[in-house]
Amino acid sequence: MYAFVVNPHSGNGRSLNVWKEVEMILLKRDIMYRVLMTQNKEDLEQFITKLKASKKPIKAVVALGGDGTIHEVINYLKGTSFPFRVIPTGSGNDFARAQGITRKVQKEVDLILKGRIEKIDVLEMRNRHCITVIGLGFDGEVARVTNQMRYKKWLGRLAYLYSVLKVLSYYNPSAVKVTVGREERTFNHVWLVAVANHPYYGGGMKICPNANSQDGKLDVCVVHGLSKWKLLSLFPRVYKGSHVYCQGVTTYQTDSVHIQSEQPLLIHGDGENIGHSPVTISIKKEELYLISDNSLGAAAERRKAKGFSLPPSR
Repeated sequence: MYAFVVNPHSGNGRSLNVWKEVEMILLKRDIMYRVLMTQNKEDLEQFITKLKASKKPIKAVVALGGDGTIHEVINYLKGTSFPFRVIPTGSGNDFARAQGITRKVQKEVDLILKGRIEKIDVLEMRNRHCITVIGLGFDGEVARVTNQMRYKKWLGRLAYLYSVLKVLSYYNPSAVKVTVGREERTFNHVWLVAVANHPYYGGGMKICPNANSQDGKLDVCVVHGLSKWKLLSLFPRVYKGSHVYCQGVTTYQTDSVHIQSEQPLLIHGDGENIGHSPVTISIKKEELYLISDNSLGAAAERRKAKGFSLPPSR
């Protein structure tokens, strides 16, 4: 049996239209399924609990929504071996982008029914799992403003860019202490710290270009010591990932990182606000079962062919 979690509000109603296409394919092929039109976390928790208690084998749990929907679903899948997949219908779709998942419904349903299963890593923070990026500081505030935006579902990726400009007008950088292994370093005038399991966030920004959810490592990017205008000029480079070579950007690759700040920094995980610093973030290796078409491996090979590698920490 296949289970589908549909966020009816995702993509300004796009999820509902996509679900109609998916359901039609399932009915034509006589595929057994259950579906939840999720309205809140309680609905989702009850749905996953029933799946866990089901005597019928669960072949996949599929989310129709954006990164926020994925974030909630994977946290309720903790401790299960249910294979997971997403059909992207959100505004950012950064997990789908990293995985090479398309909006082609027929292709994605075929893959869900026939694709192979592999394990991927997730980020862990205070017993909460995140699948793409955890961001602190400027990032967290941008996520807060974006999530409160009345017209987010109509603006799509532009909502994030609008929030960046708005937050930039009032945000004050602060001193941050980053501890990686035995190395402890204090950065002054820190705008943001991003801890990544996948390269993308914010609707296509490649904040940690070499992040890979199958390498057993988390990638860290600290942006510090820049004026407001220098920071703004850096943003176009983030879409290509070339910002990691710029002055004021320090990168690490590690198993875990501890972050302290002179004042509490707002934290987002997968675009959802999830707390404040101080915080320890670690990698949970091979924690999530994923239905895959090997796009992760293909993406890694493409990066390798382009000669893309992280600069040494500085």
